[in-house]
Amino acid sequence: MKDLMVQELTTALNTRPNFFVASLGSLSAAETDTLRKRLRMSQAQVLMVKRTLGLHGLSAMDLDDAKPLCEGSVALVLPGEDIIPVAKLLRDFAKENQDRLTVRGGLVEGQVLDRKRFEELASLPPKPQLIARLVGTLESPLADLVFTVEAVLGEIAWVLEEASKAVKPVESVKPVDQTTGTTGQQA
Repeated sequence: MKDLMVQELTTALNTRPNFFVASLGSLSAAETDTLRKRLRMSQAQVLMVKRTLGLHGLSAMDLDDAKPLCEGSVALVLPGEDIIPVAKLLRDFAKENQDRLTVRGGLVEGQVLDRKRFEELASLPPKPQLIARLVGTLESPLADLVFTVEAVLGEIAWVLEEASKAVKPVESVKPVDQTTGTTGQQA
């Protein structure tokens, strides 16, 4: 039975390798159900795990660095693709419920997060906003470069135009007759 539960836990963690660890000990059943519903709407999955089961599951996946997060009974919150909204949801739910939900940390992209780093993650803007900021950061220097190149090309065109106005037109040169050495003008 225990091996089957560890196998189910490792399967869930293999499917969704990022997770948060929370203590739900002082939440009522109704509050826990509310949290589960909100997490489900964010494509997150909640697994209630006892300490020994959590430790065995983490050991089976070589995640020994995350073991200190599994003291006592905990909830493993497995976010979908976008982890930031789930982190925000957990943080906000803890505040709404007078901190009776305690997020201990988690594992994101192979890095163990303590409570402080979890709070930093939860305070990040949503992924689309981060991407928009990155694009804006990259776009700004490129736009400046294009503007500068256009200005330089405009100045070169202006200088060439002014130079062509300043140069006197050259009189047309008549071809020289090879036999007489004259330009073909009559005297």
